[in-house]
Amino acid sequence: MNLNILNVSFVFISLTMFAIALFSMFESDINTEQQQQTAILNGQSATNTPLTPELITELVLSSTDKEVPAEYVIKLPTSLRDTPMPEHLEMNVDGNLIINKKILHLFEFYLSAIGEESLDLIISRIKNNLKAQLTTQGLEEALHILEGYLQYRNAITALKQDYNQTIGINDYSFEHVINVRNELIDARWRFFSEEVIAAFFAQEDAYENYMFGIAAITKDNSLSEEQKGNAISLLNTQTPRWLIEQQTKANQLNTYRQQHNELITQGATDNDLRRLREQTFNSEVSDRLSTLDSQRYRWQQRLNEYRTELATILAVEPDSQAQQLLVDELRSQHFTEQEVRRVNALDSSYL
Repeated sequence: MNLNILNVSFVFISLTMFAIALFSMFESDINTEQQQQTAILNGQSATNTPLTPELITELVLSSTDKEVPAEYVIKLPTSLRDTPMPEHLEMNVDGNLIINKKILHLFEFYLSAIGEESLDLIISRIKNNLKAQLTTQGLEEALHILEGYLQYRNAITALKQDYNQTIGINDYSFEHVINVRNELIDARWRFFSEEVIAAFFAQEDAYENYMFGIAAITKDNSLSEEQKGNAISLLNTQTPRWLIEQQTKANQLNTYRQQHNELITQGATDNDLRRLREQTFNSEVSDRLSTLDSQRYRWQQRLNEYRTELATILAVEPDSQAQQLLVDELRSQHFTEQEVRRVNALDSSYL
């Protein structure tokens, strides 16, 4: 063979091997960096300490995403498997993201698995979801909102820690709560646009403003009971109608539950409970509550029967493996597949 050809071949092979080695080193550096990030995240998650802002930005906006195996994307963590998926996000005709609370719900859906999964994996899940449904422009907007939201949550963690360190457990007061809330509201402006703040927090702020207003009036010892009542009535006129209606229904339901429990404690009959429902609610709501009460009663009966048989199995079968087989069979006899999941959760605190 021609010597020149051999020399060229040798040089080519050498360059190829060098390129492979260089790529392997580069890939190893990336993997090492990702492992270090994961270790930092796990450590800070365990101690509930804030992350560095730079790390959050790197996790969300870096062009080098952590590789997530397809089975991880398809198979959600256990806590999310029976939870409805968040709604699809919306875009206008130009492909820009429409800012509304669906974005927040999507973030919170995945972030609720913190503790079960690492933050970097959760962020990868969110980014994968966003990429699957948004245009390039919409995706860029969504990622910057995600980065801001994680920075905001991180700031909340830092703020809570500061207050826990500076304020003793017996020093909390209404004024401290107000101060913390004001600082949280101020923090939003560092991470969100006005449009995002309105979409994410408007209803929450309206509710908290109303409840803090009620608390301030109730705590004011300089007012008589009549003056407090008048002040609350005035506050109601200045509060969004949807909030007043929501609060009225909540108060009505709480009063009903309290009276319902008192009647049951006193040995009330079904007719007594039906009269309470009819006196408290309109006929449609009363009928729905009657149906729910019947369903709860039947469910509790079935659960009690199951628990009686379960106690027998636990008492007579010492072998844990055989015991589990008998328990699984017992559950399948008493409950549907969906109900078994609920019973599993109940038994985790019962057994």
